[in-house]
Amino acid sequence: MGKKGNICVIMADVTEDYRDEYLIGVAKQAEKLNYVTTVFSMALLNQQKTQGEESVYDLIDFNKYDGVVFFEKSFSANKSMGKRMERYISEKCNKPVVVLGNSTVLGDAFSGDYSRNIELLTDHIIEQHNCELLYFLGGYQGYATKIDIGFMNSLKKHGISVTDDNMIYGGFWRECADKLAEDIAYGNVEKPDAVICYSDIIAFFFIKALFRHGIRVPDDIIVTGFSASTTAQNGILSITTCSCDTEYLGRIAVSRLHSLISGEDEPQIIRPRPNIITGMSCGCGTNQHHNMRRSLEMHEKRSVEDTHFANSELDERLFACRDIQDISDVISQTHYLIADKSSLAVCLHIDKNISRCLFMLDFIGKEDQVDFKSTDILPPNATQADSSTIIYVLPIVFNDKNLGHIAVCYNKPTIYNAHFKNYTRHLAIGLEVLRIRNNAALTLTEASVPTEVDRKSKTLFAYSGETLHRISIDNVLYFETDGRKTVAVLRSARLVVRSSLSQLEEQYMDAGFLRVSKSTLLNITKVTGYTPDSDRTMLVTLMGNVKIRVSRKFASEFKARIADI
Repeated sequence: MGKKGNICVIMADVTEDYRDEYLIGVAKQAEKLNYVTTVFSMALLNQQKTQGEESVYDLIDFNKYDGVVFFEKSFSANKSMGKRMERYISEKCNKPVVVLGNSTVLGDAFSGDYSRNIELLTDHIIEQHNCELLYFLGGYQGYATKIDIGFMNSLKKHGISVTDDNMIYGGFWRECADKLAEDIAYGNVEKPDAVICYSDIIAFFFIKALFRHGIRVPDDIIVTGFSASTTAQNGILSITTCSCDTEYLGRIAVSRLHSLISGEDEPQIIRPRPNIITGMSCGCGTNQHHNMRRSLEMHEKRSVEDTHFANSELDERLFACRDIQDISDVISQTHYLIADKSSLAVCLHIDKNISRCLFMLDFIGKEDQVDFKSTDILPPNATQADSSTIIYVLPIVFNDKNLGHIAVCYNKPTIYNAHFKNYTRHLAIGLEVLRIRNNAALTLTEASVPTEVDRKSKTLFAYSGETLHRISIDNVLYFETDGRKTVAVLRSARLVVRSSLSQLEEQYMDAGFLRVSKSTLLNITKVTGYTPDSDRTMLVTLMGNVKIRVSRKFASEFKARIADI
């Protein structure tokens, strides 16, 4: 077919949900029309906020792409950022742009017509379950989705009057679900036979809210979702739902973009028939459309990947790194955690003009680094992208610091998963720890690197969630093991430390720390009193009236050390 073209996709995040079917449709149609798809996304771990992840969009050089697909729908959790991206694309891009969603700035925007899908789902509830009073829950009045139109069409077709009382708007999240459940429970609105929800996630929250008020689903009220997302097949109560043709619309977006790029007629794509998936929320159970074998295969695959990631000790390896070479070694040993890839590249941003590739599978070994222009995604001599179908570019960011990016290539249309996001996040934490250790901008110099414990100041690194802390060991009451983790217990916090209890014991034996049980290392300077017990253990009281127990094995040494203070 000749030389491949290039399509750029700009989106907020991959969520392993129904929205990602848009992206699969984009990638499949792009492959069919001989385009490579490069996806720039933020890989948010918390969709309600960002910590500088939007810096990934600064890597986009629109001159290198034949056209752009802007996934406006994916910015629903951060509308203001979506609007900023619209303006940015309008100002910087002179190539054809197709928008999946809504846009007042960019042309060729479409969000799809789901009215037929939701109409068939409502038909099922009315015809198979003899429902007469139905509510539609979710969204905003006047919001251009056409989902509520399909609901109204079904009611009218069955001779059921449609009034404002049938339409319960209120947003796209749990607040509207909680409010309607409360209104039903307290008699503020008439209890309906069924509620058709705007999405599976709203249906899930609504079912939980009803349960809290003692209202059973489907015995008291039938509930459906919409979009056939992974939320519908949850472990609590499977939700009756309907597909919304997202893969088809992704294909349409690329076909339309190809027509704008080439001047050819838009390739025609057959729209699939709506697929109603019945679950326990309407009492039908799951029908033959649900592919149980596929679900089991995917579950098994995720279980294996979860086990690999849990056993990788990635955090520990990164926290032990003393220089960039160590980081590169860790990447070379752990890149297997990102499954099904054809290539992977990890790049640091040295300055606004230069990026440095620390590691690239099958191109750059762990002993080498390659510098290249910061406007490039991969080093110019890398050939992996030539055979790729889709490339994902994610930022490596820590607390608004843009440290670099990671690019992963796949040879077939594939959605990256949570392991890819977490791997990127772990790299960011490891690089930030290394930066703090060097107390300067990250470089490849051979400068000496301080150990994890600064013995002069008696401080160490620990973190809670995604936040990194530098704490004084004088503020630690004790260290303890909690599962696979080591935790530093302070008077007001519990922070994870990337050292074993044995390592901490060796490091701090001269700083007032003493092993008092198999799982506890005590700061004896924090002891305010102790009481012997009948089983020859000791109950020790620490500052803040915190109490721990000293085992029989360590009781004698504990009393001896306390006597010397």
